[in-house]
Amino acid sequence: MNIELKKIEQDEIVKAFFMQKKGFLPTYLKYFDKINPIFKSYSAFKKKFVNENIIWFFIVYNGIKIGEIEIEFKQDFVHISDFFILSEYQNQGVGQQVLKYINNMFSDYKHWHLMTIKQEKRNCHLYEKFGYMKTNLEIPINKRMTIIEYERKL
Repeated sequence: MNIELKKIEQDEIVKAFFMQKKGFLPTYLKYFDKINPIFKSYSAFKKKFVNENIIWFFIVYNGIKIGEIEIEFKQDFVHISDFFILSEYQNQGVGQQVLKYINNMFSDYKHWHLMTIKQEKRNCHLYEKFGYMKTNLEIPINKRMTIIEYERKL
């Protein structure tokens, strides 16, 4: 499997914005959550690209852009957010390869953090496989969805 991460450049922001809408639409249709990235405006999305503490990547599989991941460098930890793989490329081990890739790319960082949907057992399993541990933080969003926090300290 040939996975790479390609930093999203200024001239690719519009494409990344619409790809994110496509990537998170199935999640919205499953949970009907109002915090879904599909509700993010283009101006809010674009602001992330001028933040020097955030790097946004396309996930590239055999030359095809199939998802995105955002890495934000906070004062004492690294935060993963807006990580998605387009539905037609899911369940092929891509997520696992992406996490291996970022672990290697940012191996100097020892404290990692992310939030995910508690009901998405496959995602939870993936993060736990990579050493992420659930914290006690759970945020109920609606009757269908709860967001939980994971962290990994090396």
